[in-house]
Amino acid sequence: MVTVDVHAHHLPTVLGERFTALSGRPYPLRHSEDQSRRIADLDQAGVDRQVLGLGAVQPYWSDRRAAVEGARFANDLYARTVADHDDRLRAFAAVPLPHPDDAIAEAVRCLDDLRFDGIGLGCSADGVPLDDPRFDPLWAELDARSAVVHLHPGVANGLGVGVADHPMLLGPVFGSPAETAIAVTRLALAGVMTRFPHVRLLVGAMGGTLLVARAKLAESLERGSQHGNGFDAPGVLAALDGLWFDTSSIDPVLTLAAREADAVGRLVFGSDTPWGSATRVTNELRSRLTPSEVDAVLARGADLLGKKVL
Repeated sequence: MVTVDVHAHHLPTVLGERFTALSGRPYPLRHSEDQSRRIADLDQAGVDRQVLGLGAVQPYWSDRRAAVEGARFANDLYARTVADHDDRLRAFAAVPLPHPDDAIAEAVRCLDDLRFDGIGLGCSADGVPLDDPRFDPLWAELDARSAVVHLHPGVANGLGVGVADHPMLLGPVFGSPAETAIAVTRLALAGVMTRFPHVRLLVGAMGGTLLVARAKLAESLERGSQHGNGFDAPGVLAALDGLWFDTSSIDPVLTLAAREADAVGRLVFGSDTPWGSATRVTNELRSRLTPSEVDAVLARGADLLGKKVL
């Protein structure tokens, strides 16, 4: 069994300097170029591969040239990192999402030429939600390739009044889980997953608050359908029930929520390294799931990503 960690990051100083120069705003990134601690953590956890992505640090800038150059720089950096550790590290690509034609071109380059394992997306792009029709051509291109899309929060997680006063605390702890749930629910409401059923949508951090609020969402959809809001409640819920969720935020509450939502069979191993660790998450899994469930979670990443990681 090949085990894969689908949620990790590599944000070195050189990337921060380039993003700062292109965007005109500070990107104080400082991850080490030395991958020995990362590899040691994978060895201790018994995990074979780890997929790197930009996560919340996406080149979603309104300036087209800057966004295109930023995405290409990040992807070339990841391609070199993967080449240096080809037996252990993989990558999800970044795209200049506010510019759909360029996003398609970069996605095709990364999937077809660089042989990345999928695409990493934020939950919105320059204030535009992922279900906006302007992104349909990108979804269609990804659908044609049965691509994996890893959805990560943090691009716009200042959802409540006062979050910006403590952005590194309130944003990740409260804003990001809600941001994720809103983004994927909008995709379901807009029928994106139905129109593009071959995209394998992998949602970061156990779906944020989606699984916790699933029962309330189902109740609200049903009530709204009775009053003619136009939503196909069973169809929306079926779309959400086809999502995959990485385990990087596993805890007692989210484990219970996954069980209540019948989603344990759709959990995929993810650690959020270097903020998290593969060892910590494997220990959490073993304390919260049955041995057979843990084995299935660890095996599911390779099944989802397919032959590229084998």
